[in-house]
Amino acid sequence: PTYMIRAIPSNASDNVYCTLLVHSAVHGAMAGYLGFTVGPVNGRHAYIPIY
Repeated sequence: PTYMIRAIPSNASDNVYCTLLVHSAVHGAMAGYLGFTVGPVNGRHAYIPIY
C-alpha cells in the first residue's frame, strides 16, 4: 500500500524519525540523485538505490 495503517497515534519519536527521513530525501533530490530512497543502514541514514 501507499500508506501505513497505525493502530495507535503517533508520538514525538515518530515525528522526529519522519522529519529526518524527509530531510534526507529532500537533500538527495536537491543534490540531483534519482531512483533512491532513504533509510537507516547500520544505525546511520543513507541513500539506498531502488534499481
